[in-house]
Amino acid sequence: MIKTSQTIKTLILEFLTSNGSRHIQEIHLKVSEFRPEVPQHTVRARLSEMSRSEDLEERLNAYGNGFYGLYEENLDLCSVVSYRSRGPWGDPTYRGNCSGWLAKDLILRFKVQSVFDPAEGSRTVRDVVNGINHHKQKNICYEGRDLKQGWDILNSPMPEKQFDMVWYHAPYWDIIRYSSEQKDLSNCQTLEEFENKLNMSVERLFSVIKPRGIMAILIGDKRKNGIYYPLLRTLLMNQNIGELKAIIIKVQHHCQSDKKDYRTGNPFMIPIKHEYCLVYQKLYQQ
Repeated sequence: MIKTSQTIKTLILEFLTSNGSRHIQEIHLKVSEFRPEVPQHTVRARLSEMSRSEDLEERLNAYGNGFYGLYEENLDLCSVVSYRSRGPWGDPTYRGNCSGWLAKDLILRFKVQSVFDPAEGSRTVRDVVNGINHHKQKNICYEGRDLKQGWDILNSPMPEKQFDMVWYHAPYWDIIRYSSEQKDLSNCQTLEEFENKLNMSVERLFSVIKPRGIMAILIGDKRKNGIYYPLLRTLLMNQNIGELKAIIIKVQHHCQSDKKDYRTGNPFMIPIKHEYCLVYQKLYQQ
């Protein structure tokens, strides 16, 4: 009987003993079955470092991450998504970074050939595109910008070309302050200022989308001083950013707020465990 407390190393050793090194994928799937919270790249790393077989190491290198289905299209994509692991993309230590799974799913769903990320942060989407290009032999063009690189989404020149998809992971007002710069949306002093700048930013981004292209905006809600702010509401009223095609509710995992105890005397302090991805389409040239 296998115990869930067993280490990844112990599980791999047991399956190697019983199945032999030729069953690499079966070993990974079995390990993931008993320890689903462990990222796929961690299991792969343990398989690689523990094996003394050159054949196994060669096969792992040959298959790469694509062997584990990281870059397969999600045919079950629907209006609610939950990704327990953040995937191997981007810098996991970058505060406020998001999982690359949803960006990957949208890129493959809409078969986009070019992606622009105006707030690339830990470069998660850049890694996603590079992975798709490598493992699926695609040639998707990617461009990224960021305020920390000196590029201001409200004032700097936009790219001269247009893109099939813009992925915009905007600040959730001041939940995380990304810099001390006044032009940083996370430094807005009031909700009105934040909403104005958010609308300005998405309208500018709309200009670099190709006709029939899409803009995916990832944004969450905020609670401050007991008041609940649904930050997507201003976007829903904006008539200048194409046609809203879908709202995807993304369940959040491994947040810093998970460590807080919300069991206070206020029954309305219900933890926020979701964010939204608003998918717009540009129907014609503007």
